[in-house]
Amino acid sequence: MKYILHAFSFLCILACASCDKFTDIHKKYIEGGEIIYAVKPDSVVFIPGKERLMMRLWMINGQNIRNIIVSWNGGQDSLVLPMKLKTGRDSIEVLVNDLEEKNYSFDIYSVDNFNHRSLTYIAFGAAYGTTYAASLQNRRIKSISLTETAGNIEWFAPAENMILNEVKFKNRRGADTVVRFPASDYNVAIDAVGNTPFQYRSLYIPEAEAIDTFATAWASDVLPEFFTFDRSTWEVLAVSDETASDGGGKATLIDGDHGTYWHSQWGPDIPLPHWAIIDMKSVKNISYFTIYRRNNNTNTKSVQLYVGNSSDPNGTWTLAASGTFASGNQMTINNTTGATGRYVKMLLPDSNNPPFTSVAEIYMYGK
Repeated sequence: MKYILHAFSFLCILACASCDKFTDIHKKYIEGGEIIYAVKPDSVVFIPGKERLMMRLWMINGQNIRNIIVSWNGGQDSLVLPMKLKTGRDSIEVLVNDLEEKNYSFDIYSVDNFNHRSLTYIAFGAAYGTTYAASLQNRRIKSISLTETAGNIEWFAPAENMILNEVKFKNRRGADTVVRFPASDYNVAIDAVGNTPFQYRSLYIPEAEAIDTFATAWASDVLPEFFTFDRSTWEVLAVSDETASDGGGKATLIDGDHGTYWHSQWGPDIPLPHWAIIDMKSVKNISYFTIYRRNNNTNTKSVQLYVGNSSDPNGTWTLAASGTFASGNQMTINNTTGATGRYVKMLLPDSNNPPFTSVAEIYMYGK
């Protein structure tokens, strides 16, 4: 029994000594009382811009927060932001301006009305500037064409982070115009006449949700002087004669297929001249014509083209152009008289193999 009492006393002494040592270890952390922290920012993001950043900060129950302090460059630069936050979840947006183009690490903490400081929230962001802008390229043009109503520009695929393209020009009424369209569009129509100069540029964002766009320098180009009239609604009303089983008949004159053709009648043969009348559906101001005779066949020799406002083959027609094939299957002839009208009469007065003629296609061009 005496042995047990001595052992118990020894253990009590040892326990007291241990407690003293534990207290000594934590003494420095509890001197001056309990540490109270202000509410820490719940989340912070920095959205990139042009030599600036947008800080979006969210707080929960930050109604007692007096200031938000934001520092960067190792504490050399900072902002003190006075706060009036609501109970519950609230947020602020603040621009950090005049930043050098580089990556940043930000330390953000809050101070409440009792001068308690929160733990630090660390966030990262990047500001962009002239170096990034110099790396950007204009979107490449794939083709430029002209129609009776508009100029058309076709584009290659956009580069990464390209969001918009702009084209500026003088429209048909002489007014300065800028057309802006998303980079997802591959074609744009501009209300301009032939031979109109235009400028274009591309706009980028360096990252998703960036607050600023970066534009390339303006590049220049010009619309074609002439356009091909759209023949999709046109109609070949009548011909002097044809052999539809040979080539396809009169409708092939405007079908876009150079393998088909209108052939004069044979078996029995019809004597020269042969003619065809085309309805263009409205009055056209034609600059020039291009005629294709049948592939690998030189029967067709001369072509005379008349313009009028009546489809009567024996009515009033004004000679617009005439020409004789030299070699090959194509001939282009200008409207030298400036004649206008709704109808075109194509007259074939002669042949290299009388009385046979055959024409594959006829195109009209304006400006």
